[in-house]
Amino acid sequence: MSIQITLPDGSVRDVAPGTSVRDFAATTLPQSVVKKALAATVDGKMVDLTFPLERSAALKLVTPDGADALALYRHSTAHLLAAAVTNLYPGVQCGIGPATDDGFFYDFVVEAPFVPEDLERIEAKMRELAAQDLPYERQIWPRQEAIEFFTKRGEPLKVQLIEEKTAGQPQVSVYTIKDRDTFVDFCVGPHVPSTNRLKAFKLLSTSNAYWKGDAHNQPMQRVYGTAFFKEDDLKQYLHQIEEAKKRDHRRLGKDLGLFMFHPWAPGAAFWLGKGTTLYNLLADYMREVLFPAGYQEVKTPLIYNKNLWETSGHWQHYRQNMFLVESENVEMAIKAMNCPGHMLVFASEVRSYRDLPLRLHEQTPLHRNEASGVLSGLTRVRQFSQDDAHCFIMESQIGEEVERLLNLVKRVYGDFGLSYAVSSRPGPKSSSARKPRGITPRRD
Repeated sequence: MSIQITLPDGSVRDVAPGTSVRDFAATTLPQSVVKKALAATVDGKMVDLTFPLERSAALKLVTPDGADALALYRHSTAHLLAAAVTNLYPGVQCGIGPATDDGFFYDFVVEAPFVPEDLERIEAKMRELAAQDLPYERQIWPRQEAIEFFTKRGEPLKVQLIEEKTAGQPQVSVYTIKDRDTFVDFCVGPHVPSTNRLKAFKLLSTSNAYWKGDAHNQPMQRVYGTAFFKEDDLKQYLHQIEEAKKRDHRRLGKDLGLFMFHPWAPGAAFWLGKGTTLYNLLADYMREVLFPAGYQEVKTPLIYNKNLWETSGHWQHYRQNMFLVESENVEMAIKAMNCPGHMLVFASEVRSYRDLPLRLHEQTPLHRNEASGVLSGLTRVRQFSQDDAHCFIMESQIGEEVERLLNLVKRVYGDFGLSYAVSSRPGPKSSSARKPRGITPRRD
């Protein structure tokens, strides 16, 4: 009895059930392709080369020139990073280590923050492990065995992941590098066949992080790195990083005397004399653009009773990102967006269709309780002002209003020599958030 495997060229091969992808490829496909294979897709799902073929399916090898190959490569490099860290720093707890658009990262619970010398040591250990050509092996463990294993290892975060992500499942997937003593991680994979496939990688930096991105959770150290298939690509990327550092707005802001930061006000810029002049020029520019376009400027309160945030849905879905305050035993929150306040302005009086469109514009400060580990200059902050507007219109005015908005975008971005892209709104999604009350215009 055999199963049929369909190749990308449409040809079909018979193979015994249970044959691994690697063994099938070795006897069926050109060796030049097999040598480059990192993984495979079986009916569109990426799997390891050790994956057993149990039923008829379409198969394609994943090689470095494939669309998803680099993410696979970087994910495996993140595991190599974790293996190096756990070997060098016994007792460390591992979090998660995904691939990103620019590379990868891995989060760890450590006794002291990593310093540049630590990164050099870790990277050297990664290269040592890579040179040993250690296999990435997927193992299927009973769920309870995995929970007990990571509990004994003192890794409660892994236990939490297993309990959350495999509820109701009898088995879980783990990956080792060489063996359990070298490195083992709860992961669905897939991964490259062995560490020797990882050649061009570099650790870049560290930052503070929190488990699951929540500041109330376990503090962690995040190690960032990048990886490429070719050393030349890595060198080019590192060169781009160095060039970008020269134009980093944080450096330019300091050198030009525009703004500063202080640890006693994390994520909030101090606009200096020159910076304040520039800030006001930009604000006035937007007024000059918007006033002739029919917008009226308003200023709404910075702090609202939680009843407003419950009505808007933010209390249920965004409270962890807001700064909360209490006054006379009443729970309140500093506004993170202008939307609810503008809704109250609109609902403050009876409106006629003759009042529409009504365009409200505001530039007051907003505050969002971003995690300290993600704060970055002016690009990720806790206090900011934005040219914020809301347009109240009739359904029949939607098309014209969208066209007006796009023309405004085109003008502003054009004035500053910036490019932009426009995408359509995604389809509707379910939400338990309550809609603001009392904002439907009266038709008379």
